[in-house]
Amino acid sequence: MPQLRLHHALMLALTIATGCGAAAGEEQGKGGKAGKAAWQGKGGKGGKDGKGGKGEDALPVAVTTPAPATVERFYRTSGTLQALRSADLVATQAGVILELRAEEGDVVTDNQLLARLDGRAFNLQASAAQVTAKNAQAELRRLEQIAALDAVSGEELDKQRYAVEQALASVKVSRHQVTQTKVTAPFAGTIIARHVDVGNMATQATPLFSIADLSKLDLELHIPEAEAGEVAVNSEVELELLDGSSFPASVIRRAPIVDALTGTVKFIARAETFPPAAVPGAFSRAKVRVAAREASLTLPIEALFDYEGEPHVYTVVDGKAKRTRISVGLRGEQRFEVTGDIASDASVIADASGGIVEGMPVRMLGAGDRAGPGEASATGAANALAPADAGGSESDKRDTSDEGKEANAAAGADEQGKRGAGKRGPGEHKRGAGKRPRKSEDK
Repeated sequence: MPQLRLHHALMLALTIATGCGAAAGEEQGKGGKAGKAAWQGKGGKGGKDGKGGKGEDALPVAVTTPAPATVERFYRTSGTLQALRSADLVATQAGVILELRAEEGDVVTDNQLLARLDGRAFNLQASAAQVTAKNAQAELRRLEQIAALDAVSGEELDKQRYAVEQALASVKVSRHQVTQTKVTAPFAGTIIARHVDVGNMATQATPLFSIADLSKLDLELHIPEAEAGEVAVNSEVELELLDGSSFPASVIRRAPIVDALTGTVKFIARAETFPPAAVPGAFSRAKVRVAAREASLTLPIEALFDYEGEPHVYTVVDGKAKRTRISVGLRGEQRFEVTGDIASDASVIADASGGIVEGMPVRMLGAGDRAGPGEASATGAANALAPADAGGSESDKRDTSDEGKEANAAAGADEQGKRGAGKRGPGEHKRGAGKRPRKSEDK
């Protein structure tokens, strides 16, 4: 008898487990199927409450039409600012530095005295040379007086004349050496570095000062050969520093050759007006205008995209986005030139990067719409990705009637039943069923 009861209990447990699993599967099969994307215009089924509502959720987009404008194309590069000219000043004659009259940052004029060296030895040499020259001149005058009496040969007279000239030349050299003990500015500029101090020995291998002309700044531009043909002398260049300040410049010179190693052409851009932060050595970005054209039809560059290697735009036809091939001329940073394959009054979606696809329902933003193109695209994309029966679910949640409460309570009970059936396994039902017959037997 106990074995028979145990057998009946096991059969009963298996039957209950099978029934719960079938009920869960049936509920999942009858559940509301998620509708297709809202932009396809079909509502999904809303579970046991029936079909969801139908309707299209068109994506709001900003549209534009081809219009005339100036299309400009730029080449961007970077480099280091350089002074108009600079030099390292050295002493042409060796000597001890006796005085320094300039410091870093001082603005100096042309030929201004910057340093003075010890030139006493050169002064003594100049004095000795001058004395030698005077003696030679006196000897020449005496010989000339004797020569008037035919007592001196012409050869001896010529030798004395050469001696006088040589002595005078030595005087000039000595005087020049004395002047070289003074170091002066070769041009008007700013002292950017001082390398020595008073008491140091100045030689030709040791720079004393570094001077630069900061009245204008130059920037070397290395532009690829393919783009260099469009850059001409006097082309406009916009320079930008790391702090964001920008200032204008212009191309003043072009190299006559192409660098074979880099394949670039060197250009020199010069700026005559610049902010205080623009100094030699500062990093600067450059934007060079390589092409400019007055186009009769242009569109925003954001509207253009490549599809299968061909340029395309999205046009609005019958309330839907249509991919349209287009002929493009000059491409600029903000707009591009339209050369054909599109009507001049076509409605073109201004930004093709907002998740738009072929055939998607779209709604052109009107003058009364306050949302910008980016916000409208984001809102439309979010609505397009939402299920069509999402509104019905919200209304069910807000239902406070008695029938709604009962329906919600029943749905919650079914959900708990499904979760419980899903968690329990056949082994658990068997163990539970095996305990109950023994309790009945004890009773």
